[in-house]
Amino acid sequence: MFARTSVWSGSPEALDTWVDHVTGQVLPMVRGLAGVAGAVFLIDRDGRTAMTMTLWDTEDAALVSDQHADASRAATVAATGVELVSRGRYEVVTKF
Repeated sequence: MFARTSVWSGSPEALDTWVDHVTGQVLPMVRGLAGVAGAVFLIDRDGRTAMTMTLWDTEDAALVSDQHADASRAATVAATGVELVSRGRYEVVTKF
């Protein structure tokens, strides 16, 4: 299993808009992608940051979905006003 992460920062208002955007737009899009094993959307309101983590059955599924991830990240920035701080890719060592 593999994971892809995006870390975001923004004003409280931008993060509220981010929550609406990821639940209404990003989550339904991710659910429809081949090989997706799950997704987690996290927010730290006090720290003014948020994180998305998508889980993929295989490395190939994660790589194939990269074009969707890039487009989704750009759309998220445009729609919400948050800033993309970092991106990551990980192999999942264990999950329960």
